[in-house]
Parts: sequence; C-alpha cells; structure tokens
Amino acid sequence: MDKNKFGWRNWISVILVGFAGQLAWAIENNYINLWVYSQTGDYKYITWMTMASAVVATLTTFFMGVLSDRLGKRKMFISFGYIVWGVTVFLFGVMSLGGLKNAFGLTLANAMLMCGIMNVVVDCLMTFFGSTSNDACFNAWVTDNTNEKNRPFVESILSVMPLFAMGAMIGIGGIFHIGTTSIGAGQTQEEFAKSVQMDWFYFFLVFGVVTTLIGIASLFLLPKDNIKSNRKEPYLKSLVYGFRPSTVKKTPRFYISLIAFMFFNIAVDSFMPYFMVYFQNPVERGGLGMGDSFLVSMILIMGIASLVVIVLGAFMEKIGKMKLIFPAIGFMALGALLLFFFKNQAPVIIAGTVMMIGYLVGTAVLGATLRDETPSEEVGLFQGVRMVGAVMLPMVIGSNISPLFFSSTYVDDLGQTVGAPDNHMFLVTAIVSIIAIAPIVWLIVFSKKRGNSSPSTSK
Repeated sequence: MDKNKFGWRNWISVILVGFAGQLAWAIENNYINLWVYSQTGDYKYITWMTMASAVVATLTTFFMGVLSDRLGKRKMFISFGYIVWGVTVFLFGVMSLGGLKNAFGLTLANAMLMCGIMNVVVDCLMTFFGSTSNDACFNAWVTDNTNEKNRPFVESILSVMPLFAMGAMIGIGGIFHIGTTSIGAGQTQEEFAKSVQMDWFYFFLVFGVVTTLIGIASLFLLPKDNIKSNRKEPYLKSLVYGFRPSTVKKTPRFYISLIAFMFFNIAVDSFMPYFMVYFQNPVERGGLGMGDSFLVSMILIMGIASLVVIVLGAFMEKIGKMKLIFPAIGFMALGALLLFFFKNQAPVIIAGTVMMIGYLVGTAVLGATLRDETPSEEVGLFQGVRMVGAVMLPMVIGSNISPLFFSSTYVDDLGQTVGAPDNHMFLVTAIVSIIAIAPIVWLIVFSKKRGNSSPSTSK
C-alpha cells in the first residue's frame, strides 16, 4: 500500500469531522462575539471570552493530549467530545439579556453584567469539550495519520475549513436574520437585545444539533486507533515534557516553528475577535455599518480566498512550503493595511480577500511545518506546548493589543462612555505581520545550517 495515499476513509473523516469542528469554532470565535455584543453592547466581554477560552483551551489540551497518548486513544475523545460540544453550543441561546433579567428579577445593569459573565462561563465550558475533541485529539489524529508527502495538501484543506464553516455559519445566520442587522437609530441596547434573542436561540440550536450528530457519526466513521500507548513517564511529568530544556535541545526546529507561528497568529488575533462586530456596527460606533450587504461581502471574500488556497495546497509540496510564507505574510499585511483605509463595500471586499488569502496560506504553511517537526511517537506530548505558543499567547496578546488603539466611543444605555472596535485593529495586524518575518527567517537560516534547504524534510 502506498504510504503517501491518504485513503478515502481518512479523507471523509478529515472533511466531515474537521468541518464540524470548524463550524463550532467559527461560532465560538466569531458569532458568539456578535451574540454577546448584541446582548451587552460592550466589546470588553469579547476580550474576556477570548482570553478565558485561550487559557481553558491550553490547559485542556495539555491534560487531554497527554492522556490520549498514554491511553493510545484518540477516537473516543473525538467522538464523545463532539457530542457534548454540540450541547454546549446550544446553551448560548438561553444566556440572553432579557431571559436572565426576567428569570432573576435583575436591574438592567446587573442583567448586562450577568449576561456577559454567564456567556464567558459557557464559552469556557464549550472550549473544554472542543479542545479535548479537536485541539488535543483530532489534531493529533491528523498528525498520526499523515506523512511529510501528503501532509501539506491535507493541511491546506484543513486551513480552508474555517472559511467554509464561516460561509455555512453566515448563510444559516442569514436565514435566522442574525449577523446582518445592527442596532437601529434611536434604539436602546436592551430593545435591540430583546428583538434578536429568539433568532439567536434557533441559530444556536441548529448548530448544536449538527455538531452533536457529526460526533455520533464519527463513532462509526473514524478508523480504529492505530497508535501505541505512551507510558514512558508518569502522567504529571509528561505534562511538562514540552517545556523541558532537554526537549527543546532535542527538537529545536519544532520550537522555532512554534515561535514563527505564534507571531503570525498574534497578527491574526489582533483582528479576528472583533472584525465581524466592526463590519456590522453602525458608522457612529466606528464600524462600517454594512447591514444586509455584510452577507454578500463575506461570501465573496471567503469563496475567492478558499479557491486560491485549495489550488495552492495541491501544489504546495512541489513549490516548497517555505517559498509561500513570505508572499502569504505580504498579502495579509497588505490586505490589513488596505482595510485600515477602505470604507466602501467593493474596496473592502478586495482588501478582505487579499488579507484572507495571506492568512490561510500562512496558516497552512506554518501548520504543516509544525506537524512535520513534531516527533511521531510523542504527538500528544507536544499538543500542550503547541497550544501555548500557537493559540493561548496569540489570543491573549492579540486580543489585548488592538483595543489599546480603538478610538471610537459611544454612550450606552447606562449613560457610560464605552469603546467600540474600529479600523485601527487592521493597522496592528499589518505591523505585527511584518514582525513575524523575523522568526521565520531564523527558522530558514537554522534549517540551512543543519543541512536542510527547508524546515521540513519533505522536499
């Protein structure tokens, strides 16, 4: 059997399970931000959710990644994790401002506070099951079942899954009339929150059911685990394995790749938590006020970017992964810079497409490189340190850098002056994108000194 062939069952598993996971993550990373903002009118809850979920995701991946290695089990955690993950998606629908205010007899100020806090709590619960099934175990499963020849194309397909998922999310959101409306002139935040809460309820119900059903299907779809249990060290020692100086010394290119990915993702997370709020917010709140045209804009941006990345992914290994990383960073920086200046729909679509192409290609290249440099017999042991460098630190740092530069403000229902996401986040992304070049150059130079023309041995 040709080891470079991925196999139809693996492909169906990657596409279906990967897509379902990205559906849930797309909602968690984007529409839940819109949901919480629609109920509270305060972007700070988005920042809190981003930081809290990053920490929970990292800790979960540490413990569950090592546990799956020790047990030699991935499928069990993936399938049952997805099933419960879907239930937690639905829980957001009952955490509305009006529902909590009426249920507990709260004042508006206390209801807004409770709504924000409860959504953060549910987000952490959702993240636990999502990170167990997807970050810790599905990611490790992909590494277990790919090799350096087929991995770049598999990684490219995975890299566009978030856009397909976002397209499905926006399309179904349009059916329920969410994500395409913003607070009207003269409308209070409480009135707006109540007007959209039932539409959001049905939206979360649909996606929760879909995620759970695919979790059930994966029980029959995913092949049996073919990894050996790794019990070389006690469980607690295994948790810190990836942070030991001896481990760094043994696998230096993994850590240099991780640093490069970290800076790249800081640039991404400088805009990702806030950009949908920015597109939807009215002009007086510093947004673009796109309204119903938002749906068309996002479908065009994601459709074009996805096609480009799929084509490049098919030839990525022949071209050479690292030959694409500098153009990818250039595209992301250029697109972000243009979004800082552009306000009209057509230019925004062009700039957004350029930025998304750079983001997706860069993610595919760095993701595949990181997998290449992960020791094949210790995949689970490295998932925690990967989460720290590629997810937690970027989410915490990126989501807190951009608000430092927000200049838009408005007066909320409580008479307080609050900030709102604006175009300055794209300027931060452009600058940090350029900074990300430094560790990538280090990675390439280090690899050449070690006798390889690229960080991976797949060329």
